[in-house]
Amino acid sequence: MSRVGLLLHYAKPEAKELGMKIAHWLQDQGHEPCMSVTDIDQLGAVATAIEREAFAGVDLLVVLGGDGTMLHGIELAGFAGVPILGVNLGYLGFLTEVGPDEVYEALACALGGECTLDERSTAAASVVRPDGSVEDLGEAINEFSVERGVGGKVVQMSLTIGGQSFTTFGADGLIVATPTGSTAYAFSMHGPVVSPQLRCLVVVAVGPHALFDRPLVVADDQDVEVAVRFGGRGIVMADGNRRTEIEEGDIFRAKVGSSVVRLVRIAPDSFFTRVARRFGLPNT
Repeated sequence: MSRVGLLLHYAKPEAKELGMKIAHWLQDQGHEPCMSVTDIDQLGAVATAIEREAFAGVDLLVVLGGDGTMLHGIELAGFAGVPILGVNLGYLGFLTEVGPDEVYEALACALGGECTLDERSTAAASVVRPDGSVEDLGEAINEFSVERGVGGKVVQMSLTIGGQSFTTFGADGLIVATPTGSTAYAFSMHGPVVSPQLRCLVVVAVGPHALFDRPLVVADDQDVEVAVRFGGRGIVMADGNRRTEIEEGDIFRAKVGSSVVRLVRIAPDSFFTRVARRFGLPNT
């Protein structure tokens, strides 16, 4: 018997309906469907209620929604290495694997070991304060970003890579993305699309006020440091969620994280085939 976590996008009625069917299917197959104690009322007594921390101990996590729901699932269990099967009920679905019509076949393959695990690197970050204290910001699967607050001024920054000073500049923000995140926020800022098979960081300035405005790809043994200068203030986001504030004298540090996120893959197509399909690119 496998313990299978279920995470649903509850604003989508189709997710709740499909989640109920999946929970019954899992029980019929001799497995234990599990849900957060705060979400269990969505499926009644069909699933076992578990605490949020217990998701790190399930054998498989099934996520029904889009990439936003997948990010939540990765936060719940993915950083602990739990395999995640994404069922796309959203739009692009870069992180999800199958549609609703394919879910039972995909579950049978995943639970039977007839699948591959697409391993993705993460980014880890912290902020060093002027008094020497360090605020740990955890990990992200897509990106960390330093951004000016609403109505704030351009943030003056110094960028250091691998312990060597690179440049100083002003910008609306700076993105430090993983290869997975290269198709997310960084992509919208004209960053490169990077194969997730690589372990690296992608550094992209947002609205830079500088001569050098090209994205950088940084090796996995090189930390990225951003020092805020000249009275600047901003916020640090992780996968679209606010983590902390940053101001003059603070240093934001990012590196390739130690965790490995494992996405269940059933189809044999490559990452770039998926990119072409998601964007509707011609390939004939």
